[in-house]
Amino acid sequence: MEAIGKFVDWANGPIWGVGMLVLIVGSGLYLSVGMGFFQFRHFKDMWSRIIDKQDSESGISSFASFCTTMAMRIGTGNVAGVAVALFKGGPGALFWMVLAGMTNSAVCFAECTEAVIFKTRIDGQYRGGGTYCAERGLGWKAYGAFMAAVIMIGTAAFMPAAATYTICDGFESALHIPVVISAAVIALIMAVVVIGGVKRISQVASAIVPFMTVIYLACTVIILVMNITRIPAAISLILKCAFSKQALMGGGLGIAIQQGVKRGTFSSASGMGEASPTAAAAETSHPVKQGMANAAGVWLDTVIVCTASGIMMILTGCYNTQFGYIGGERFPVLHEQLAALAAENYSGVKFVQIAVSTVMGSAAPLFIAVMLALFSFTCLISYYYEAETGMVYLFQGDGKEGIRKTATWILRIGMPILIFIWGNIENGLAWNISDLALGFTTWVNMLVVLLLSPKCFAAYRDYEAQMKAKKDPFWDPRKFDWKGIDKEMWMNINKKYIEEEK
Repeated sequence: MEAIGKFVDWANGPIWGVGMLVLIVGSGLYLSVGMGFFQFRHFKDMWSRIIDKQDSESGISSFASFCTTMAMRIGTGNVAGVAVALFKGGPGALFWMVLAGMTNSAVCFAECTEAVIFKTRIDGQYRGGGTYCAERGLGWKAYGAFMAAVIMIGTAAFMPAAATYTICDGFESALHIPVVISAAVIALIMAVVVIGGVKRISQVASAIVPFMTVIYLACTVIILVMNITRIPAAISLILKCAFSKQALMGGGLGIAIQQGVKRGTFSSASGMGEASPTAAAAETSHPVKQGMANAAGVWLDTVIVCTASGIMMILTGCYNTQFGYIGGERFPVLHEQLAALAAENYSGVKFVQIAVSTVMGSAAPLFIAVMLALFSFTCLISYYYEAETGMVYLFQGDGKEGIRKTATWILRIGMPILIFIWGNIENGLAWNISDLALGFTTWVNMLVVLLLSPKCFAAYRDYEAQMKAKKDPFWDPRKFDWKGIDKEMWMNINKKYIEEEK
């Protein structure tokens, strides 16, 4: 394991270096400018698209798609990931994480809109995503197959490492349950859920996501109210650390930006291609509607939930940094706990559990363990759907139904086994493995997103024109002479709208 850890740590260097910062931040700004900063101008419309209940036998509703996507987004990165960002980048990393969330919403909008434009119907279900965009939008079939393999392996085999470890870590801290037992239970429940397919996945996500988000944010609000006089000082500290080196509190501008963007990207998965297959599965009349809903999801995930976690830890002083800062000065007992974690060079969910304990007392570790189990488990089931989409792409075509069915069952059995393994590794390796998979797939996916951005801009202009004309926007494939669009499918989806236009 030590050799694997060294290799993964080395590989993360170039993948998450300056190039990634330029790619994610630069792309977010380019796409935001190209669409007139829609995430601010259409803020209300963006959120309204979440509650579209339209669905069919081929697709799920926009709301179910949103919840399935949020199951992946609101997860490990929002709790343990923020603790990691504060540990490695100091309080200033939170500022850059929020800023990255705002620009990343444009990246997510673009990849999801493009996925819906170029989706198709396979085995009675809508399928789409970066792989289909590469083949149908760019004519790059070989690259699409490469993407599918990368996404399938990344989301099935490696990205679940951090989520699985964090669940096990939370219950070991709260109830002293051995990680091997927690890992086995997670793997078993995972197998039961994914065997039900995308419909069951969306049903589970739709039931869990709203509940867990509201409860977690309510807890954060309580902590904010109880520490309201300290909020100005906390904001001041975040801003100071975001732009300058603050000794033990941060490593300077470069590290703060890197950790903020890295953890913000991990949390929202913008640009990685995770959200686009689920967006494509939605029954929607216009691609931009689903793009809007997913952009709102990035705001909810990074700008709201991640900020809540970060502020909670900073207000209570329950965090350490790799530069030598040990928190908990206001609470001598907690300071001892944080000093013990500092001695282990620990960065993870225990900081959030300690922060919540300042309000909830001894019930806090169990509360956060349960919340994190819900957050991270919904993350895992969403990872499975992304992996299945990649697999279906690799084995698409008539006469391959048997191969797809066999491969699906291999995935349904193999992924829970890997989840059990990841629950038994150490914290640093779990996060580094997940980061490696996320970073590599982001580079692979963003090439397609950027090359298809002119089509995304055209779709956005079409949507805006219909909105200004007081119409319910719908996608008419006859307006766009683009190769790769499944015109027959779109004509069928919007048959009612098209007939009304005659």
